[in-house]
Amino acid sequence: MLWGLFARRYIFSPKSNSVINIIACISLIAVAVPTAAMIILLSMFDGLSSTIERLNAAIDADMEVVAARGQTFALGDVAIEQIASCDGVEAVAPYIEQSVMASSAGRRTTIVLRGVDNRYFDVVALDELLQAGRLESIYSGDILLGVGICSELGAYGIGTQIELYALNRRQMSTLLPMSGISRMTTHLGGAVMGNNDISSTLAIGEIGRVQSLLNYNDRVSAIAIRAKDGAEIAQLEHTIEALVGEDMDVVTREEKYASTNAILRMERFAILLIGSLIVLIATFSIVGTVLMLITEKRRDIATLRALGAKHSLIVRIFTGEGALLTLAGVLLGTLLGTAIALAQQHFAIVKIPGDQFLGSYPVELNIGDIAVVVMVVIATGSLVSWLTVRAKLKDRIARQ
Repeated sequence: MLWGLFARRYIFSPKSNSVINIIACISLIAVAVPTAAMIILLSMFDGLSSTIERLNAAIDADMEVVAARGQTFALGDVAIEQIASCDGVEAVAPYIEQSVMASSAGRRTTIVLRGVDNRYFDVVALDELLQAGRLESIYSGDILLGVGICSELGAYGIGTQIELYALNRRQMSTLLPMSGISRMTTHLGGAVMGNNDISSTLAIGEIGRVQSLLNYNDRVSAIAIRAKDGAEIAQLEHTIEALVGEDMDVVTREEKYASTNAILRMERFAILLIGSLIVLIATFSIVGTVLMLITEKRRDIATLRALGAKHSLIVRIFTGEGALLTLAGVLLGTLLGTAIALAQQHFAIVKIPGDQFLGSYPVELNIGDIAVVVMVVIATGSLVSWLTVRAKLKDRIARQ
């Protein structure tokens, strides 16, 4: 189009070496840098979100059936076979969980002991966090501990003896307080590594031994449920709620970590908002470049008007200048941001000091995020440029 030819020649002509062209290059970089920064930040945010989701999926099921009142319930209160036969359910497993005291080599710490049966590892992907030993060792009487717990207890080798202590609710006495303590001897069968909560608190044992330690025979804390790939979680939740009745609640992993997910969504929105404000400021440099170009080309504007050019054509020429600069800045920023994100994603260039689990900052490049950033920058730059140039040209033509 005619206005596009004028716009490209004014900015990108090889014969044009004015200070305006230098300022235009600076404006282009001013748009490219925040564009690249937004892509990198969103990629890091997506990587962090995916890592958190993977960690949560390794220790928590897609959904759980828990007691509406109290911490435990009788296993017979829930028809596990009916839940397992529901359309969309992949696997089901009961477990019991409570805080206990662990001791080894004269050291003590509090842990969250979870007792599971042989179906549990079909529900969660705990094998992804296993650093040493075997998951199946719990069925021979051993225990799995987070690496942070192993460090606190000085349990650095598989087979290290661990003592577990819990309150004995059947023999509580103020006269003989030690009679109210249950004790179990076990050995380290494996170590798992995750985030700080997992590494420093989580322990896994065989459900029968844990129930005996806690004096909770035939009682469990929850029924863990894994949904099939592609299953509708909300619909499956309603189906299971109808099966278990009002005395039980069904809690999805999304609901369990609702506050964390809400914070992540707010942080994502904040990144986009702050990035958009930075882009808005950067677009003013483009506007300044176009306004200087209007001043420099005032004779060309007069000539075009004398030749019969309409006001709308002149407006399109100079708003096209702003659009071209914005597009060039977006293209440069997108290429730069994508290259940096992919380099971190595949080569782990930036490390996290002291973090043995992640090792490097997690990054996950998302095409949708790139599209959102590109649309935000182009829309912001084009709108500001159009409003400013239109007002400036209207005033200049009126004075002519």
